[in-house]
Amino acid sequence: MTRPACYGVLLLAALVFPACGDAEPRTEPVVTRVAFGSCAFQWEAQPIWKAVVAAEPDLYLSLGDAIYGDFDGQTTFDVTEASLRAEWAKLGASPDWQHLVEHVRVQATWDNHDYGHHSAGAEFPLKAASKTLFLDFFGEPQDSLRRQRPGLYAAEMLGPADRRVQVILLDTRTLKSPPRLAERPEGAKGSLGKFAPNDDPDATLLGAAQWAWLEARLREPAALRLLASSTQVVANEKGMDEWGGYPLERRRLFDLIAETEAKGVILLSGNAHFAEISTTDEGPYPLVDFTSSGLTHVNETYPEAPNRYRVAGPFVEFNFGLVEIDWEAPGGPLVVLTARGVDGRKGLVHSVSLASLAPSPVSENPPR
Repeated sequence: MTRPACYGVLLLAALVFPACGDAEPRTEPVVTRVAFGSCAFQWEAQPIWKAVVAAEPDLYLSLGDAIYGDFDGQTTFDVTEASLRAEWAKLGASPDWQHLVEHVRVQATWDNHDYGHHSAGAEFPLKAASKTLFLDFFGEPQDSLRRQRPGLYAAEMLGPADRRVQVILLDTRTLKSPPRLAERPEGAKGSLGKFAPNDDPDATLLGAAQWAWLEARLREPAALRLLASSTQVVANEKGMDEWGGYPLERRRLFDLIAETEAKGVILLSGNAHFAEISTTDEGPYPLVDFTSSGLTHVNETYPEAPNRYRVAGPFVEFNFGLVEIDWEAPGGPLVVLTARGVDGRKGLVHSVSLASLAPSPVSENPPR
């Protein structure tokens, strides 16, 4: 593991993938555990990191809201470069966070609050400064491709060729078109029902360059692909900040997985303030979306919103997600998804055969 290049008080920021960006496959030990999570208040204690470390993951993926840069626990406010720097410093000084980065390699993408505004996208005036602060905190090398192009998207290949795990981190903020606001009753609070589907064909979540990049990544050979988004992909009925707000982009993602013949895709997501697992048949094979959110806080109302795709959960406690790969399972490689609480207890469990994450073979002699 490599110690990050940091600034100021952030001398104990996250350990990162060497040469993150679009790194070539590297020969290294087989990956068997990947942890992830989202949504943590930097001003509060974060004891859940002890449970993450105890799970002994090969790496931890931060899927957004590692800090709340525009919220102080009571009100939202307009950020400045200085205020964002100060909030990152709070997290870097946390003994709980330091415990994580001393023991586990960390990689990250952002969501709205660590981007710098609760509803910001491509129009955010501080996006360049925020990006620099974010990448500095997470120890991104100065020559990384992530620093040279718009957006934080990145990919990494891990493990030997026959058991290769591809990690793809999407950026759903930097290039995002403005959302379409829904008509809600006066006085409505929270994110439920805040957004309506934006079906403008010019509206985008990822932007043209990131879509082209993603297509190239999905065409690379891998046994398992962890495709990470800061917001939920499959569940699309909450009217929250989710791919359902951009239905054409959501459909495009499913179609791209089919067109590239990318086997082994499991979606990882955050933002929702509780944990659940959703599955849809809208792709070339059943696509699983594992959501883990709420490292320091959860919302008991959000799980009550409809989700016809839910197959496990909800788990409404402080949680992180763990993806475990049993490469030697009797029936072939098995992927076990668990959401775990502060004490390491399993709040939900869902297993997926790696062989099922591939299109069904077409019969050479179809029935007449």
